[in-house]
Amino acid sequence: MSDVVSPNARRWLDTISFAEGTWGGTAPRYDITFGYKPIKDLSRHPNQVVQGGGYSSAAAGAYQFMPGTWADIAKQQGLKDFGPRSQDVAALALLRQKGIDPDRDPITRENIAKVAGTWASLPTLRGESAYGQPVKTFEALRQFAEKRGGSAASGATPKAPAQQTTVDKTSGLGQILLNKFIDMLGVSGVRGLGPRSSLPTPALPDYSEGEEGLASSELDIIASALKSRQEDEVERQMTEELASKSLMSNVQAAEAAKAQLLAQALGAFGTSSSAI
Repeated sequence: MSDVVSPNARRWLDTISFAEGTWGGTAPRYDITFGYKPIKDLSRHPNQVVQGGGYSSAAAGAYQFMPGTWADIAKQQGLKDFGPRSQDVAALALLRQKGIDPDRDPITRENIAKVAGTWASLPTLRGESAYGQPVKTFEALRQFAEKRGGSAASGATPKAPAQQTTVDKTSGLGQILLNKFIDMLGVSGVRGLGPRSSLPTPALPDYSEGEEGLASSELDIIASALKSRQEDEVERQMTEELASKSLMSNVQAAEAAKAQLLAQALGAFGTSSSAI
């Protein structure tokens, strides 16, 4: 086996060490037995019963291997010592035997329960030790695993992005349609909407049919609003045009009246307007 351990496998190993009480703060303690008795020789499993906390056990190493378990897995994996690399290899092999792929599988409640029969400090689905011993809660394991590498890889459920509401989608599509309407008018702004530059065109989402799609009634509302705005704009333009024509007519009439009055005045003096 390669000496390289994947980040996800490392999280599994560190979490088991944390559960078994052998976590050293920055790395597992490979050189202690049950009851925290130091192991001076890592050339082999110490195979020594230690008493502590009202219990007796011959478990040893970072992952608290029992002598019989170690003998079997060491033979299967061809391990020649009880050093850190051998302990890592053995623990990962035990995970795989229980159906866990340590390189890929996240640390979830269900996956932890699969190996609760191998490590007494890991909780079953009922939150208990398979051997009636003290056990770490899944929440404690989850929090530890997150600190060792990221929420998704440690089995925490990533928060799903908030679903876009129908109102949001209606507003987005309505804005696009309004922008197109403004472009069709060829004006820089529409009453109540401000200048064209203040209406950026958002990307049009791919709305599917069904309950997530826009209802036909909502599209009708948008169409009605656009029609009303278009009618208002046309009415405004026509009013301005008529007012402009009326003003022009008044100016022309005034000029004509002035010209006629001037002609009459000049006529009274027997003078032609063309001579002035």
